[in-house]
Amino acid sequence: MPTALIVSAARTAARPPSPVTVLLWAAAIAICFAVAYRISIRRHPYRPCRKCGESGKHRGAVFTGSFRACTRRGGTGRELRAFAREPGPRG
Repeated sequence: MPTALIVSAARTAARPPSPVTVLLWAAAIAICFAVAYRISIRRHPYRPCRKCGESGKHRGAVFTGSFRACTRRGGTGRELRAFAREPGPRG
């Protein structure tokens, strides 16, 4: 009896999905990710500046207590994320 169950289970084993099915799922996941990223960019278009770490200050190398305004992005300490546009007035 146990050998009959093993043989019948081996005959009805699941087949791997077809390449078309895999591509469709990959496309669906990519579209969902793109939509989520687009929404995220609209809500939060800025990221911390890579040079000053969002402080807006560029620290001195020798005298670390001294600083000047960061030259990137006008000293704001933030820069636009990839594919983001400068936010305008809403209305």
